[in-house]
Amino acid sequence: MPASKLIYPDYEVGKQKHLNSILSQLLIAAEKFTLPYNKNVEDIVWDGFYPHYFSQKVKVLFIAQESLELSGENYIDLMHHCYTIDKKVGALSLNQYQIHKSMLSIAYGINKDCCEWGSIPTATKIVDNFSIEDGLSFAFMNLSKLSNESGNHQADWNLINGFLDTFKSSPINYFSKQIELLNPDIIITMNLESRLSALGEVIPEEYGSKVSRYYLQTETEKYPLLDTFHFAAISKSPEEDFYVPIINALNKFGLKL
Repeated sequence: MPASKLIYPDYEVGKQKHLNSILSQLLIAAEKFTLPYNKNVEDIVWDGFYPHYFSQKVKVLFIAQESLELSGENYIDLMHHCYTIDKKVGALSLNQYQIHKSMLSIAYGINKDCCEWGSIPTATKIVDNFSIEDGLSFAFMNLSKLSNESGNHQADWNLINGFLDTFKSSPINYFSKQIELLNPDIIITMNLESRLSALGEVIPEEYGSKVSRYYLQTETEKYPLLDTFHFAAISKSPEEDFYVPIINALNKFGLKL
């Protein structure tokens, strides 16, 4: 499977090697299971963190549902190229691709003292300084490590649930291990709801119409977690449905951002 080919600063090289080790262990475990849809270990998609994530003022980890048409690829490497070289994903500019625009804008705003939405640059401007020293970075995971290859952009819940069910019997929670390595200051998940329990022990704090607040307890740490609408939901306002409710929820945690 494709470990990252990105160049990480010296202080993150060890972190990336540790991440590769965790994902390699997941692959070894997956070989013992029967994956859904006749998938095999070569189909698993790697994810993780972009360079300079660990130097961010606020380390933000986004967790989405599944990747689309990226079977067997390294999500971080591919999206890094899309962000920094192409400034588009597929045929859409980053300013048009809502999930990527939202992640970039929200991570930027949080790391700029939770600034007003109107002061956040466009996504294509943000990536001028993405994953470089003193620039923006964040971490990203998908709940399912298997890619939806159906050509339908609606979530394939049978595939996602099948992947989660496959690893229920594993004595190691690889999600938790990956999260502990990333050690985020805040986790933002995209409409995972009851499936949050796959990540570890979930402690509800407040249910909301747009954002719900939880703590995620892993074996070693407790992390503040916000579950929101999926960022790809085109009927939602990036400001009113995502950013403002997220900032308000962060303030309720009392975090020193």
